[in-house]
Amino acid sequence: MTHAEHNVPLYKALKQCVTLYFEEKNISRFANRLFWVKAVFYFLLPVAGYCLLLIYAENSLLLVFTGYLAANAGSTLLVVNVAHDASHQCLSKNKQLNHLLAFVWNVMGISAVQWEMQHHRSHHNHTGIPHRDVDIDENFWIRYNPTHRYRSYFRYQHLYAPFLYLLFGVFVVFVKDFVMLYSGKLKPFGVDKVPRYFLWRLMLMKLVYLFIVLIIPIMVLPFAWWQVLLLYFLTLSISSGSMLVVLVIPHINKYAVTTEEELVIHNQDEWTLHQLHSNIDSSASSKWLSWLFGGLNTHLIHHLFPHVCHIHYPVLTKRLQQTLAERGLAYKHRSFLTAVADHFSFLKQMSRPPSPV
Repeated sequence: MTHAEHNVPLYKALKQCVTLYFEEKNISRFANRLFWVKAVFYFLLPVAGYCLLLIYAENSLLLVFTGYLAANAGSTLLVVNVAHDASHQCLSKNKQLNHLLAFVWNVMGISAVQWEMQHHRSHHNHTGIPHRDVDIDENFWIRYNPTHRYRSYFRYQHLYAPFLYLLFGVFVVFVKDFVMLYSGKLKPFGVDKVPRYFLWRLMLMKLVYLFIVLIIPIMVLPFAWWQVLLLYFLTLSISSGSMLVVLVIPHINKYAVTTEEELVIHNQDEWTLHQLHSNIDSSASSKWLSWLFGGLNTHLIHHLFPHVCHIHYPVLTKRLQQTLAERGLAYKHRSFLTAVADHFSFLKQMSRPPSPV
């Protein structure tokens, strides 16, 4: 049996579909051997890049660029593929191991505590809902939702957005944690209950990260400090900006936008239907995209069952499609490149002034 019964509620049917898969294969929802091979690779990639930077890059700025690119791209892939799943407690039955691997966020200069508040309590629980999903909250730079206030310079946002996205890594590592701590955006999700001296711990974490990725290379390498600094920010921008595009295309497009600010979800089935509306999969059958992006291209299954390791997403997504088709429900899917084009097309749509009522 590969699918759920037709007379059960929607969420229960989808859950039954997922459960049946693990029972048939006699495997767990946690990481398998293939995942741990992948995890080792993504751990070694930034380490190899950093070693290249400090040991072999003294005679060439090109090697400095290569070392930093491997370190920053590797770090980005590491948090997406390993730390993300660890934060969802889906790598191992051992909760301490999950917590240890989730600490990778801190090693990369990002507060794991605040990231989990924003991601689990805000984004997953209120996906795409204006003023409740912090990930797409109203901001001064880009208009992501028709309910957001319009500013005159938004008319150019589809043109400047790619350049703004390149600053995403700098913002996330050096600015965002402080904004989230003091802006009040995470107050409904528990930021006012962070441990005592959290700010000092946050600042210490940032300083340690800064010392490792910038101060040591500047001290070791025989190049001007500004050259090392420039190559660090350039490679951070390339790696984080590319990953941001992957993160925004499942939700920020005309096919997934939610305009109901006071949307009330009464039960699991309504929540499931909302997830079907607000998530777009892209190139779901692509094994290399799934391997590279930690299954984020199969985003719907992640939002419905975040406690399942992403290594299982491709197969589960096929079963999910079958169950939805049997119930006459739409499964939203685009090719990856089309999804990227959809995103920037939506930004252009949001760049137009709202029509007067």
